[in-house]
Amino acid sequence: MNLGWEQGAPLADLAGTGPGFAAWLSTGAAEGPAEATQATLSALNDPGPGLGAPLFGGAAGAAWRASRAAADEAGSADARTLADLAAGRLDVVVTGQQPGFMGGPLLTLHKIATAVALAAGRTAAGRPTVPVFWCGDDDDDLVEALAPVGWDPAASALVRADGRAAARGGGIERVMIGATPVRRWCGPAAALLQRLAAAPESGSLVKELADLWATALAGDWDWSRLNVAAVARVFAGRGLIIVRGGDAGLHEAAAPFYADLGERRERLRLLARAEGRRLEALGVVPAVSERSLRHDLFAAVDGRRVALPDGSLPPPSDLRPGVMLRSLVQDWLLRPAAVVVGPGEAAYLRQLAPLYGDLGVSRSPLVPRLFAWVLPADFQRSTLETYARGPALDEASSGALAARLGAKAGRELADILACELGLEPERAAALAHGRSRRWQRGVKAMLRQEARRQWERQTANAPLWVLPEGRRQERRLAAFAAAALIGDGLPDALIGAARDHLAGGASGSWHEYLIG
Repeated sequence: MNLGWEQGAPLADLAGTGPGFAAWLSTGAAEGPAEATQATLSALNDPGPGLGAPLFGGAAGAAWRASRAAADEAGSADARTLADLAAGRLDVVVTGQQPGFMGGPLLTLHKIATAVALAAGRTAAGRPTVPVFWCGDDDDDLVEALAPVGWDPAASALVRADGRAAARGGGIERVMIGATPVRRWCGPAAALLQRLAAAPESGSLVKELADLWATALAGDWDWSRLNVAAVARVFAGRGLIIVRGGDAGLHEAAAPFYADLGERRERLRLLARAEGRRLEALGVVPAVSERSLRHDLFAAVDGRRVALPDGSLPPPSDLRPGVMLRSLVQDWLLRPAAVVVGPGEAAYLRQLAPLYGDLGVSRSPLVPRLFAWVLPADFQRSTLETYARGPALDEASSGALAARLGAKAGRELADILACELGLEPERAAALAHGRSRRWQRGVKAMLRQEARRQWERQTANAPLWVLPEGRRQERRLAAFAAAALIGDGLPDALIGAARDHLAGGASGSWHEYLIG
């Protein structure tokens, strides 16, 4: 089945991404090309690092290369490809996402399609490159992992994971997602795929996905194995290499880097905090929480992640990086020519920029992923603008507004404390700052809640699989549910839209796309 795609709304107007994302994409005549455009031009045109990545060629990566995990999950990476990667004759572009119910959200496929299109563009320009997908199966946020939903067109109903309500209620212990047995969460997905595969118009993709889920349940696979196999099937023949964040051999390959990290953890936290304060002074809400800064390294223990205090570390094969260090470990291991990211990653990587310089890790160009809607042929696209707009305020923009109001209120309160009550200026400022910070949190929550209520009233009649549970499709519709619904033409359509997305972005014109 052939699918088409067309340009949609400008990405800078996209709701739910915050003002920082719009600034990243926007071009100013005086300032020259926007940061995202410059990065995309570099990603398409610049030579790669020209050095063999430690995972593919370093001595520490030998265990990963020899492991069954590498052989099973490296997709189409044959011996020649791995040899070229080891010698630096072949570059990589990388993207990543944690797995979830039916593959996690649809944006997972958008990220991979962008990486595939970017690698193809570099290769066509004489810079041979392959795409790499980092499957973050060592993540342990089950609430997020179980959030995606499938769509059952026969029943006109959403399909949810087993255990979803219990996870949201805090009734399930946090475990690393990849090590979780498929049978615990994926029964509804297997049943949905079987129903879709039985439809007269079904193609080979949905049938193979249905067989894969049935095999995984019968063989008691873990979630990581199923997710990797499904990604490999959807993007078969595109040269995609898949690595797993939960793979002990992967982290053993990073042993020299972990040794360096172990000696610098507190310094790196200080750098991230300082950059967060600098960004906050510019009106940008810091993307990395204090908890994430404190929990920078974990040990893998019986399927769980255990936060590690500063001091001696366990063997590298048992280490797992948190938010602050994950991208650094990835870029050290893979030496990518570019990294495909979404708005959230772009925000927190901005805060972590000083850490790259301190550790001597090259900062690869950050390229925006594809943003797209997958729509049935009879969908009235004129109605999409209302749905796509999203709430007028998201977390970042409501936070920025609350911060601006809080700063003003804090200054006025400090003046009152000093002038009316005669407090020392330092004490007045400290008291006002603490009170205004607490007030800001309440204002931020109120703004977000009211913006969402207003938008939900406007979109009450939206089709459930276009706005599942009132969320943007690519963030809530499950990846492989969409692949099964749309069928064999979806991978090519996504890659084609991603190619146009990159070409437009390279000229400063960033848009979302409509596929159908």
